[in-house]
Amino acid sequence: MDPMQRVNNASYSAYLELARLHFCKKYLSIDTLEDIPFVLARVELDLLSSILPGDEIEVQIWVSRIGNTSWDFEYLIWNESRKVRHAVAKTVQVYFNYHQKSKAQIPESFKAHLLNELRTN
Repeated sequence: MDPMQRVNNASYSAYLELARLHFCKKYLSIDTLEDIPFVLARVELDLLSSILPGDEIEVQIWVSRIGNTSWDFEYLIWNESRKVRHAVAKTVQVYFNYHQKSKAQIPESFKAHLLNELRTN
């Protein structure tokens, strides 16, 4: 909480990270951090409404663009009971091989998971 009794703005990025981790758990076998096949390259976040004490929120995540080595996730931080949009965001991920320390082309097997979550709206 910040001094104004709202969730601090830095927490919103943590909510996005939790959504990305949920994506990983849904589609990937992750034993170590090096097993996560991407790095975060960019974050865009628009704060629309403060999250207040007692608010229950959900973070919706989907894929909005797929390139050769990168893709975009878009997010909505939403409060269903109050019908309030707290934030919208976009992140760019780059497929990355931690063992070789370099970006790589997205393999077709991983691209299939991205296509499963693709929304074009």
